[in-house]
Amino acid sequence: MSENKTAATIEEIMKERVFEVDKIAKFSSEQAQKNFFYETERTVGAIWCLEPGQDLYVHSHSAVDDIWVCIQGEGVYYPDLENEIPIKAGMILLAKPNQIHGMLNTGTENFMFVGFACGDNPATMDITKYERPAK
Repeated sequence: MSENKTAATIEEIMKERVFEVDKIAKFSSEQAQKNFFYETERTVGAIWCLEPGQDLYVHSHSAVDDIWVCIQGEGVYYPDLENEIPIKAGMILLAKPNQIHGMLNTGTENFMFVGFACGDNPATMDITKYERPAK
């Protein structure tokens, strides 16, 4: 096998299978940002970026698992319409089909998590939004 063939193959592999957070993540003072980095017929991957005070609306999906891996910051996770769970970098959160989930960046720094939607055609997954009761 020639060096060029191996180098080209490794470049192709890296382009398709190796991702760098700092090249994907984008923040906006307007609203939370969802930055997609891959998609297949079974999974979708995105990096969510929330500035302090921004939220990811409370919602559910009927046919996918939503897995969030917190990589920066702290906030609260909404597992339903009434409760809050403190979250921070290093935590992994799971919402199965029809389970409510959302979050708020309550910290003083930016919050980032990697989200994976897995299930039946996650690229076109349905989203049902909910309103949390006012406190």
